[in-house]
Amino acid sequence: MLDRAFNQLLADSAITKVISVSRKSLNISKAKLTEVPVSDLAELLAIESKHRGDLYFCCLGMTIKTAGSKENFEKVDRAAKSFTLVSGMGANVSSLFFFNQIKGRTAKGLGFRSLIIFRAALLVGLRQEFRVAASIATNTLVPLSKRLPTRSQKSLVTKAESPAARMLAEGKVALGGVHVIPTKDI
Repeated sequence: MLDRAFNQLLADSAITKVISVSRKSLNISKAKLTEVPVSDLAELLAIESKHRGDLYFCCLGMTIKTAGSKENFEKVDRAAKSFTLVSGMGANVSSLFFFNQIKGRTAKGLGFRSLIIFRAALLVGLRQEFRVAASIATNTLVPLSKRLPTRSQKSLVTKAESPAARMLAEGKVALGGVHVIPTKDI
């Protein structure tokens, strides 16, 4: 799902450098792309100078299993001061679900100069790793959503490519403060 977002960033003439911080290589060879590999999220502060920028995009779809612990899961969303991210519709500090609690804490601002949150429904598209729950949800909600009016479809599923262009446009403006883009507007 990230391929489209990266290709849009790399193709945009206003973006002079793209830094990808991740555990795995993107396997993309472009002059303005720099990859910063990390094996542990705890490394982020130690290598801060390598991933410093003006605009950050967070499109992580990690699970606690992948992160290794709740602490590592939470560290992911605390890595920047100015941030554009895809979050869930249920992001709320008081949620029963840990994922939504973390996204809700991020939504509170946590010191970000500018925070733009895209509250996506179930993100559908090609994934690099198989997830049972996501697969079941996709196989159920995609056919169901096709029977609904367009506006209602958006409350069930968000095509992965939909937020990418909008994130880039909104992120370049970065007005400051917290801005939430609801599912229906993605």
